[in-house]
This record gives sequence, structure tokens and C-alpha cells, in this order.
Amino acid sequence: MNRLYPLFAQVYEEVRSVLDETADRSHPLVALFRTSLEEERQALENLLPKLERGDRLEDFKTDCSVVYLNDEIVESTFRAWRRAVDWMDHDDSEEAAKLENRFPGMKSTLKEAAAEMERIYGAEKIKFVIPALYQPQTGGLR
Repeated sequence: MNRLYPLFAQVYEEVRSVLDETADRSHPLVALFRTSLEEERQALENLLPKLERGDRLEDFKTDCSVVYLNDEIVESTFRAWRRAVDWMDHDDSEEAAKLENRFPGMKSTLKEAAAEMERIYGAEKIKFVIPALYQPQTGGLR
């Protein structure tokens, strides 16, 4: 088993935790980012067994892309919710503040996984699987 499995397993645990912690929130922006988190969770549940078996990139690239693309959506939608509840002095402000540090950690882990994927599979093979924002900046401009 390579280093990808524990990295994606860590993201999976964070996603599950955020879903659990936001289950009783009813704000429309929470519903939006929870939908993306659910898709990310499902993709990770598909991805992890493939990583554990050592499948080829071609076998898990779709699930991997879903994880990265949904992470982008979740982070930006969460930030919009955080701003909205702070501006309105809403009861969810405290909960949003507690969750705020979770998303940069997930992004950091996904960037680490992207660097590992680049090392294993090469930059050419991952460039259409992982968004540029997460890819290592090794070399020229992207």
C-alpha cells in the first residue's frame, strides 16, 4: 500500500466528522455544502478500497476527481455560510467558527496526496484528474 491510502482516509474521516457536526444545521448554504460533502464522502468510499488494493490510476481517477472538485465547492460554500452567519449575527456563528479550521486541513492533505500522485504517476497523468489549485507547483507556470 502506498502513501495515498492514509492521506485519503484522513480526508474521509474529516468529511464524515463535518457531516456529523452539521447534521442539524438548516441554513441553505449548509445544505449546499453538505450535498457536496456527501458526494465527496461517497467518492472516498469508492476510492479507498481501490487505493488499498493498489489499483491503477485509470481505475480510480473519476472518484479522485470528484473528491477534489467537491472539496473546492465545499470550501467556497462554507466560507459564504461563515460570512453570512457572522454578518447576520446568527446562532450558527459559533458552529461555523469551530469548523473553520477543518477545511484548510483537508485542503492541505489533498495537496499532499496530489504531490504523492504526481510522484507515483507523473504530472502528465494527473493534470486532468486533479485541479491545478491542488497540484504541486514544480517547474514553470501552470
